[in-house]
Amino acid sequence: MFETLQLCFLMIAILVSFAGTRWLEGNFNRINWVRHVADKRRLVAAALGCAAFLGGLALAGILHEPVPKIDDEFSYLLMSNTFATGHVANPTPSSPEFFETFHVIVRPAYVSKYFPAQGVFLALGERLTRHPAVGIWLGSALACVATCWMLQAWVGPVWGMLGALLLLLQWGVDSYWSQTYWGGMVAALGGALFFGALRRLWDRHSWPSAIWLGTGIVVLGNSRPLEGLIAVAIAGAVLANRVWRQRQWATWEFWRELVIPAGAILLLGVAATSAYNRATTGSAFTPPYVVHERQYQGSPPFLFLPERPPVPYSSPVLQRYYEDYELAIYRGQRHFFPWAMAQRLGRWWGFYCGILFSLPFVLPVLLRRGWIAFLQIALLAAWILLPADPNIENMMAVGSVADGLAVAQVVLLWLVFDSFWPRLAISIATATMVFGLVCKWWFPHYFAPVACLVLLLQIEGLRRMWHWRSGSVARGKPLHHRKGHRPAGAAPIGTFGLALRNLVCLFPIVCLLSLGMRVAAHGNRALSEQLPSDWQTLLTEKNDWSQERAVLKQWLEGQPGPQLVFVQYAPEHNVFSEWVYNNADLLHSKVVWARDLGPEHNRLLLQQMPDRTVWSLAADRPMPRLLPYSEAIASALDQN
Repeated sequence: MFETLQLCFLMIAILVSFAGTRWLEGNFNRINWVRHVADKRRLVAAALGCAAFLGGLALAGILHEPVPKIDDEFSYLLMSNTFATGHVANPTPSSPEFFETFHVIVRPAYVSKYFPAQGVFLALGERLTRHPAVGIWLGSALACVATCWMLQAWVGPVWGMLGALLLLLQWGVDSYWSQTYWGGMVAALGGALFFGALRRLWDRHSWPSAIWLGTGIVVLGNSRPLEGLIAVAIAGAVLANRVWRQRQWATWEFWRELVIPAGAILLLGVAATSAYNRATTGSAFTPPYVVHERQYQGSPPFLFLPERPPVPYSSPVLQRYYEDYELAIYRGQRHFFPWAMAQRLGRWWGFYCGILFSLPFVLPVLLRRGWIAFLQIALLAAWILLPADPNIENMMAVGSVADGLAVAQVVLLWLVFDSFWPRLAISIATATMVFGLVCKWWFPHYFAPVACLVLLLQIEGLRRMWHWRSGSVARGKPLHHRKGHRPAGAAPIGTFGLALRNLVCLFPIVCLLSLGMRVAAHGNRALSEQLPSDWQTLLTEKNDWSQERAVLKQWLEGQPGPQLVFVQYAPEHNVFSEWVYNNADLLHSKVVWARDLGPEHNRLLLQQMPDRTVWSLAADRPMPRLLPYSEAIASALDQN
């Protein structure tokens, strides 16, 4: 339904584009004001950043402040609370078995397993405003600013402004990157800083660009280190090859303007990261993520690695999550690897392209004459005819066909986007996605370090549509015209070319309408059921367990004295509805959530927290409610 409406918007834009060719031909000079605005580069970047921050804040006002639901979100909030209270790590609680939960380690310290960049932004919001969600919107704003800065270097001020605007409309306001604690924008910020600095250093060495290059690498290393490493390694190798061939390394300017500034930032980043690792795990070279893998994971993070020996767990819930669910995911993906790849590619396409943002990838290929256009038509027909939910007997075959179609589409883009920088972007994005295909888990924000390159390719497609001329092959070479005059000898634009320019002008308006439709759908139950799953499950559900937990937590915080809640789960408990998450300072927290390990074992925790009002919560009942712990124990004894 949602994709159908987007397709309708796009078809209307195409019809209007062809109907309005005469208007554009007679008023082409009037749109030159866009160039004058775009030339104010810093002002444009700042304005887009402010729009992203205020847009995220406004959407939260329309809906509600982001409520954690995904396990990763609670883990990031633990990190945020730790940093906001002025600490790097928290001591192991005296009875850790009551507080062990997903994506958190309790030994040798009580901390999140994740890398710290996302937590730093959340902590800024929590420290400054007591709302960690402000850190989400701050990261979104800075990602828009950095992406605008990056694209200005790659494609110029006008197209850079358009690209950052599309980022704002697509992900900056209404996506799980900008409305949950899960992450995405911080890694996108690091990638934009790195690639923006790389493009500037390619033309001229300067210490400000070198500093931003080092900063981008540090942000990537502390948000998505493996994906960031792939992107940095490929791009860095290309830059190093240029430095070597031109013997730039033999000049003092190279060391003064590039190596020393970037090296200083990298050394500071390595020192800070090592200090964080040492405070959380006791080793400067071992991050919490690795410790968590050793303590809890029975399945490896990569599909090409063998299974690990069984791991003992303190709770049946932990065992079901790590041993049953994650191990089943690992085995299933190894067994149905082609289909697993196809699913991830489909998830990637749905988030980064969808109906609207596929246009800049598909239409420039169709504008090429000859077999390339016919092959694109055949690929589109194959995608449409491919079953989305095949039988288990056909999953391997369908997955293999889908994977082959994806490879063919990449080859077509490589042939059509035939200049150096777009092909470098295709290479880096493809390598990063291939790496994601062999991971046990993959979500769109794992690809965030190179999201700016996907946006670059989409802008390149729009640019080639704009510069298309009758009789050309749509290579999209820039036109250096003034006051609407064509260069001598240039082919005429023609009616079709004017229609393409109209479509490019209307494209951000269509994206704005799509954003408005999504926002309106959040308040309409019938429409919200048609939203893509990322927005549906993470933004629109108001009566799920996470909302109930938030309401109960708010009520408990309003009660006199500190509170302790023992959480009970039914045998068929859904492991994705996890209630046991706490703040950093367990002993002094107003509300503490603990696992109910039985009356005998619970006495140990009751002795350690004697001054708390104690409750029992049966989390899997249709209407979870708190009961005084003594009444719950008596009721359980009566039933036995």
